[in-house]
Amino acid sequence: MQSMWVDTGDGELYVEVAGSGQPIVLIHGWPLDHRMFAPQVAALSKYFTVITYDRRGFGKSKAKPDLRLELDDIDSIMDALGAPMAHVLGMSQGGRIALRYAAARPGRIRSLLLQGAVVDGFDVAGHDDEHVPVTEYAELARRGELQEVLSRWLQHPMMWLGDEHKNEQRLLRTILRDYAGSDLIDYDAESYTHSMDVLATLANFAKPTLLLTGARETHTRRMHAEALMAKIPDCQEVIFENSGHLSNLTESELFNQAVIDFCRRIENDATRLAGSALD
Repeated sequence: MQSMWVDTGDGELYVEVAGSGQPIVLIHGWPLDHRMFAPQVAALSKYFTVITYDRRGFGKSKAKPDLRLELDDIDSIMDALGAPMAHVLGMSQGGRIALRYAAARPGRIRSLLLQGAVVDGFDVAGHDDEHVPVTEYAELARRGELQEVLSRWLQHPMMWLGDEHKNEQRLLRTILRDYAGSDLIDYDAESYTHSMDVLATLANFAKPTLLLTGARETHTRRMHAEALMAKIPDCQEVIFENSGHLSNLTESELFNQAVIDFCRRIENDATRLAGSALD
């Protein structure tokens, strides 16, 4: 495992790199950090160069939170590692970033993998308990009540793990204890808006895409996954029967194998095509 800092021009991002081979970038969700992918790093690094990092405003990273700058952050990390392209896996809010990146920078993506992703501009009615009251959380954080935010978030359906996953529950609580809430304290609703019509753009997205969906995922996020399946030409989905939003933790072995099989198939196909071109 190698750790490094990547300069973004307005601060530094904390990055960890493990393994060798084609790179795969893992983008964490809110309000977590790179440690949420701990079960993935050991397995995926047997086949790929696994890149995890703390997004701006999270974990150890020192850059000011702003969703609008995160595509450039991915570029900065890949450039620092000399990686012109990568498999890109985004989870939840990290999936929102991965989708924006795929729409804006398709030439840098070998494949796109999405776990419970949010699709910009795609509004669907969900159950009341699925709503994420960001503005309310922001107000609480500004009043110094961040622990109340985290207490409420741990009760949200997207944080469901199941009583049998004690180690995973401890991991989540450890990560949340280190969450400073800077993105809430400096909350800017404009940073959540995106000028590009992501779904419309992805109708022409020519890279293989894999959706990683828990059978107990929230209704809202399942609808987002259905919209992506209907729009992206080369898109498939793996369902994890005993998982919700956090399938990378609750069914990590199946999750890891699905990612490995998908990405290795793409690499094998690329090798065969390169060989055919030389014949």
